[in-house]
Amino acid sequence: MMQRKLDVEVLVRISRVYRAVKREFNRRLESRGLNYIDFLILMTVKESPKSMVYLAKEVLMTQAGITAAIDRLEEKGLVKRERDKEDRRIINVQITESGVRATEEAMQVYEEMASELMRDLGVEEKEKLIALLDILQEKILRQEKMAQQS
Repeated sequence: MMQRKLDVEVLVRISRVYRAVKREFNRRLESRGLNYIDFLILMTVKESPKSMVYLAKEVLMTQAGITAAIDRLEEKGLVKRERDKEDRRIINVQITESGVRATEEAMQVYEEMASELMRDLGVEEKEKLIALLDILQEKILRQEKMAQQS
């Protein structure tokens, strides 16, 4: 296979795996009334409150999309909104105790799924895969940084 075609095939495979993992995770979270985006938001606000703008950028959503997602999570009592004390125009999202518990349960589902999916790979294969994916991620991050600087 030509080098360029191989490059494309690697990214196609990564995209397919990502979509399949996301679909399966959504399926497993469904009984808990959560989805992948909810999980990403909860994980992002778990350590400290984040602004709506930050969350939208972090989970790659529009402002309207993140508002709808936060509305859903707030209705379930998993997060709450608060106006920033220094700049009242900023709305921060904070996780609740119920949100922390839901995040921990979702993380357990994720860990179980990861164990099932990786069961047939040996330690060396997993370490090699991690290293290769880290290389790709670093390259993407460098390109993003360069794009932001120009």
